Amino acid sequence: MTMKNPRDPADQSSRMTLMRGVVALALLLCLPAGLRCAPADTALPQPRFACAIHAPGGKWSTAARWISGLSDSAFVSTLSPEQQDAWGEFARLSNSDWAKLRKQYLDRIDVWRNGNLGNAPARDVAFYPFGGPDAANLLTFFPEARDYIMLGLEPVGCIPSAIADYTPDYFAQLRQSLSSVVASGFFITADMRRDVTKTDLNGVLPLLLFLISRAGFSITNVVPIGISPAGVVAPYASLPKVETFGVSIQFNDPRHGTRTLRYFSLNLTDGKLAHKPGTTAYLRGLPATITLVKAASYLMHRPFFSIIRDTILSKSRVLVQEDSGIPYHYFDPSAWDLRLYGTYSEPIPLFKKWHQEDLRIAYSAAAGVQPLDFGMGYRRRGQANLMVAVRKTK
Repeated sequence: MTMKNPRDPADQSSRMTLMRGVVALALLLCLPAGLRCAPADTALPQPRFACAIHAPGGKWSTAARWISGLSDSAFVSTLSPEQQDAWGEFARLSNSDWAKLRKQYLDRIDVWRNGNLGNAPARDVAFYPFGGPDAANLLTFFPEARDYIMLGLEPVGCIPSAIADYTPDYFAQLRQSLSSVVASGFFITADMRRDVTKTDLNGVLPLLLFLISRAGFSITNVVPIGISPAGVVAPYASLPKVETFGVSIQFNDPRHGTRTLRYFSLNLTDGKLAHKPGTTAYLRGLPATITLVKAASYLMHRPFFSIIRDTILSKSRVLVQEDSGIPYHYFDPSAWDLRLYGTYSEPIPLFKKWHQEDLRIAYSAAAGVQPLDFGMGYRRRGQANLMVAVRKTK
């Protein structure tokens, strides 16, 4: 593919450069011995087809439903028999996968949210650092928000420009990339890196389209965006220099009207953020947020994730997290109303270093802790914990 704009994240050469600079923290390469994260230096492969942030057929609404296995009506007349069979199988299996995800996680979270987050400030920005492309959980925890911001290591990438390039392999790879979120309710970072950098997916964009569409929304527009060194967020083509690449996805439903989800490809270590003053300024300039943190590899227990930890604590009016998020001792009881759910026990062996004795004591001392009937983070149903921190008003 000819490179016409060296800053274009949809261009392969640009995305290779982006991967070298952004995908630097291998979260699940953190081994038990020392739990030290090794940086990654992974470049995207050269695509076998034209790839861009552009809707095949010209309409994002129909393209997203095609990619999510919901409808092939806009393209069926142009498909080869092999593509028709592959898409049909993908749609059938995706229907089953989505039903499983809803039954095991999303529908249960929906019931819990209605009973426990009813007073949350619904119109605040919904913020999901360390979330990767997991739009399904964010939309379920905070369904009334108008703006969603997600941060992940993985590049935005692109989608095939021509319908002929949506091959049986492409759909098989897309379903494989979603397998961990269906099985466990979250994306496994090491698997995600492999799935979006070593296959034809070329980034998280198709996963975001799939999950937002499957959640019942119609996608109306997708625009590559960036954060400038001055902290300005705008379409990347309008910025003289881009510090952090991302994508803006507009979607709607009859009840809420138009809403926007912005995903940014970003390494959240202090060392990386120190070289991105505009991005840091953007994060610190966020309005009040309702924040979700889950399956965060206990990164904010470490001193070199202080910038994002402080940002979450300063911006959140409501924070929903399990124990892999911000350590319990950071929550001053005079500033936060803390509500505990489920049960707390030792972290899984990979993260056993990050046991929180003060959190265990808090669970032991709390009266009437409600159980959770869904898994959360690295814990399955019946073993998971959840904390809701609500900032006290003065």
